[in-house]
Amino acid sequence: MPSRQSDMAQQGFKVNSVKAANGETVHVNDHVYISLPWSDRDGTPYNIARILEFVPPANKDHRKAARGHANELHVRLAIYYRPSDVVGRNVSDFRLLYAAIHTMIEPVSVIRGRCYVRHKDKIDDLIKWKHTPDHFYFNKFYDPYIKREYEVLRTAAVNNIPPNVKEVLLQRYEYLLCEKEMVSDLLDAYRSCAVCNQWASSQTSVRCELCKQFYHMQCLTPPLSAKPAKGYSWGCQACTVQRRKDVESEKYRFVSNGGSAPPRGGKVAAAAKAAARKERLASNDQPDVMFRFWPWRYFGLYTRAEDTLSAEDLIFPRAVTRVGTKYQANVLSWEEQQEAEARHDAQVDQAGPSRLSLERGYDPGEKKHESTLEVWCTPSDELDAFMDEVRKLKHLPVPSYDVRLLNRAALLFTTVGRDKALQAVKSLKYADFDPIIWEDEEIAVFEEQLERNGGLDAWATSKALGKTPAEVLKFSYMWKNKKLKTENELIRQHRKVHAVHARNNSKTLGAPSLGKIRSRAESEASDDAVSLYGAAYVSTNKMQCATCSTRMSNVWWRCPRSVQGTAMCEACGSNYRKYGVITFTKAEDAKIIPKKEPRGTKRKAGDTASGASTPVPTGPPKLPPCSSCKKMEPKAAMARCKTCTYSVHSTCYGIPPEAMGPNWECELCANVRTEETNLEPRCVLCPKDTSLLVAKTKSKKPPADFDLLAALKPTEGCRWAHVLCATCIPEVRFSSSVTFKNVEGISAVSDEKWHSVCNLCAQTDGATMPCSDCGLEYHPSCAYQAGHRIGFEFSLVKPGRRDAVPIAKFKDAAGVMTPGIWCKGHDLDGRGIVDLFEMDPEQNENALQIYTGLYKTIAAGDAFPLLRKARRLDRFEPEPTPVLAAYTCSSCSIDVSPRWHADATGVKCHQCYFASMPVTA
Repeated sequence: MPSRQSDMAQQGFKVNSVKAANGETVHVNDHVYISLPWSDRDGTPYNIARILEFVPPANKDHRKAARGHANELHVRLAIYYRPSDVVGRNVSDFRLLYAAIHTMIEPVSVIRGRCYVRHKDKIDDLIKWKHTPDHFYFNKFYDPYIKREYEVLRTAAVNNIPPNVKEVLLQRYEYLLCEKEMVSDLLDAYRSCAVCNQWASSQTSVRCELCKQFYHMQCLTPPLSAKPAKGYSWGCQACTVQRRKDVESEKYRFVSNGGSAPPRGGKVAAAAKAAARKERLASNDQPDVMFRFWPWRYFGLYTRAEDTLSAEDLIFPRAVTRVGTKYQANVLSWEEQQEAEARHDAQVDQAGPSRLSLERGYDPGEKKHESTLEVWCTPSDELDAFMDEVRKLKHLPVPSYDVRLLNRAALLFTTVGRDKALQAVKSLKYADFDPIIWEDEEIAVFEEQLERNGGLDAWATSKALGKTPAEVLKFSYMWKNKKLKTENELIRQHRKVHAVHARNNSKTLGAPSLGKIRSRAESEASDDAVSLYGAAYVSTNKMQCATCSTRMSNVWWRCPRSVQGTAMCEACGSNYRKYGVITFTKAEDAKIIPKKEPRGTKRKAGDTASGASTPVPTGPPKLPPCSSCKKMEPKAAMARCKTCTYSVHSTCYGIPPEAMGPNWECELCANVRTEETNLEPRCVLCPKDTSLLVAKTKSKKPPADFDLLAALKPTEGCRWAHVLCATCIPEVRFSSSVTFKNVEGISAVSDEKWHSVCNLCAQTDGATMPCSDCGLEYHPSCAYQAGHRIGFEFSLVKPGRRDAVPIAKFKDAAGVMTPGIWCKGHDLDGRGIVDLFEMDPEQNENALQIYTGLYKTIAAGDAFPLLRKARRLDRFEPEPTPVLAAYTCSSCSIDVSPRWHADATGVKCHQCYFASMPVTA
């Protein structure tokens, strides 16, 4: 029956809100989950869209909405894409979306609930936002027609556009879409032509490399026809003349034109930055500015800034124009076409009449009158009539479309004639067609060979079956067609159950599910009308989640086709439909294996003898993976502590070859025996209280016994430091790059790193390190526990420093090796970041060994450890200030003199002392 909102819409009232299937009230411009019928969307997750408007049933304008929903209120939706829909592969950040200009009209019953979507620049804390349920973000745009991604910028952040254009865009659109190469130009400062003082776009202007001013190419004298080629620069006339004069007067020196960086603004720049941040935070909570339903429009390489002032200008992304000789054919004019036809007629008349009749395929003067098409025979109407009669025959041993029947009928017609051929076809039996009949055992062997070979291997299968490869190939087509026929019949039966089930049942959040293809009887028995299994089916069947293997759940969802199983628990099913994530982490109840009674304990009735079976000897305990790199290979370099069972690679922990063996002990266990270092194994570079971060991090997996933070090394002060922390802090060094000990230079860490606030644990205790992209401060151990990316990045050496900075080589990369931390929200695709323990097969060392050997190891001739420590502590000792005695001249009573001289009368200044000296001839 039609709803109250549907009646209001039909009567002309504007509907601004409706109630979704789960009971939530959604309004215009709200973001929602939408779900088409399960059979139509093939088990994919929910789509995410924004409500543009509610449409009355009389105004729906596509065919699908008219079937089964004639009196239902409809909604116009703006769709967002998931990255997996665009790139065709799984993406780690499942909260990321792509904006689009793509609308669809669907019944209100497809809305499953409300969600929240924001632009990345309007989110204060991205990590907190992504950890909140039903929250998504976007920073890119995808056009499904051009098949290209575009960057999404806030209109307020764009500076390099005309002021009048920016004023109009700010009133209409919140965001601008542009190509990736246009981002730096739009965010740059406003550019104006030095001649006409008008806005200088990057497409129509050039920049002088000397004075850094911009010029329109048409404002120059003479105008420039094109920009300089890649790798070349351009200079204006005044700068070029001045440069020539400087060269002639030998005032010009050929040095690098990259001057020193301008001085920073200090407190003024910091205050301006704080004010801009405060203004940005205040505008984040405001609703997006929209014009005709859309908050964004295209402003990129192929946009004329003046056209955007018009309200009718198209907002869609544009591609390069397809106008020109490269894309269009050269069409002759009317006069040129008349001349060509006259020349052709003159050549035909000059050739004279031909003795051959000109038919189709012949052209005088072309290929010496040879035919380009030769007809051997034409189908006769009698054959067509005969084949129609054969197709209408009944009680044939094979179907009328069988190729063997068609070939036999055509052969008989051409050899014995119509009447005899028709009688021969009627008398055919099934044995006359050489039928392919395989037993069930042969079919089972055939299917086994398909699975073993990953496809059809006719030669190998023929040997296993004792048949010819031709027979195997022919049967494979028949077998495959039968399988497809069965599956298509099941799909057609299932599609009879339509999306009306989602409208009639308001308790479910999903649509009907196919899961694995089931028969019609199974579908009806399991309540295929909804995505949830009914209570009757759950009570009569043993339910187990196909992903986490749990057996306890209040609600059981149906599985998509991509998952092997029949049901998913409430958490896994909801996460898959909302975020498209399938996690195969085992639940706690699934890890409990029920104990089975061994076969040896069963005894016959009346047997009174004690038959205690001999226990089966267990093998050696399985060696766990490396605690640092979480890998097993190479197993030859794996060491296991004999006391605490700590397992680690020798290259990841710094174990010399001579120490490897069954009696190896880790540093902590060895210190318990020797007591050379502090017995409290706490890293001095980490905060004292680590419980704050542990309380924030929630994981379904139980914590491992050992991880990367279990790798501790002694310091020069008889304390402990993590190998991770010592590697990331630049001031810290290792006495030996082989053993990663002792850790030196902790006292040389700057005060700023000790007093900075960690953005994860919010403590000022411990040494921090900034994120390599955004500058947020983190403790290295906190970043590791939070799952941030930690690794090494290669950068090019600046000119003039090649001799002072060592060059690191790792696989195909070469340059200055720098450790770094990157937040989860940064896009690191294509950056070439090397993990800490990634191996280089040529050098047979991991990245950590190469970095510590080049940058963290103290030179062998740099004194001994105690002297190095004393030199580092010298900067903390206050410098002694000399105490000067107070003197007064006994002659002139002055108390200032460059030098004081002792005399019989006391102390004299320098001037009085020389005045009293006798004059010598």
